[in-house]
Amino acid sequence: MTPDRDGREGRVQPDSLDAIEAEAWAYIEAGGRSFRAPFHSGTLGTIGEDGPNLRTVILRGADGPSRRIWCHTDIRSPKIVELRADDRIGWTFYDAPTRLQFRAWGRAVIHHGDDTARARWQATVLNSRRIYHAVAPPSSISPVATGGLPPELDDERWNAAYSERGEANFVALETVITRLEALYLHHAGHRRASFRYDGGGTRTAADWLIP
Repeated sequence: MTPDRDGREGRVQPDSLDAIEAEAWAYIEAGGRSFRAPFHSGTLGTIGEDGPNLRTVILRGADGPSRRIWCHTDIRSPKIVELRADDRIGWTFYDAPTRLQFRAWGRAVIHHGDDTARARWQATVLNSRRIYHAVAPPSSISPVATGGLPPELDDERWNAAYSERGEANFVALETVITRLEALYLHHAGHRRASFRYDGGGTRTAADWLIP
């Protein structure tokens, strides 16, 4: 059974690798469509100077057939520096009510100033564009507590036309998934499965794992 628009329709019995894979991607796709879905936010990991660097991000889209996951970020963000040095990227999604965990690994594709970025920018709602107007790069040290935005964003000058200035900082970050793991936690016995894909999205392996 696949999830509804909010991703909570129900679960298949975890006895088929094909069914688990299909359900995992259906849940992830639902997370990219609706803020009510259990996997609308996830943990994204990159490799930084101090080792693994983890942060919670909003899932902005997913496509199961092509094995793609999307989020948005700022070109000035440290994660972009990290991904340009090492394009390996990881995701973790967990939903406590369903006790489902999905982990995914892949390669990052940075879309900035191209047709893909432009299309995703045009689909971004007005309020979500504010963060791309920060006066300094994300993670910059500040002498005071601040949201980092210029004062004009709090008055009548903030409108659709003004918001277009933020596009220069906007990145559509694509992850080409090469490995996916699904973990079902259950008192009667956990189930864990692993799937591997080539760069074109074709499945090359499917295995049960010991939880």
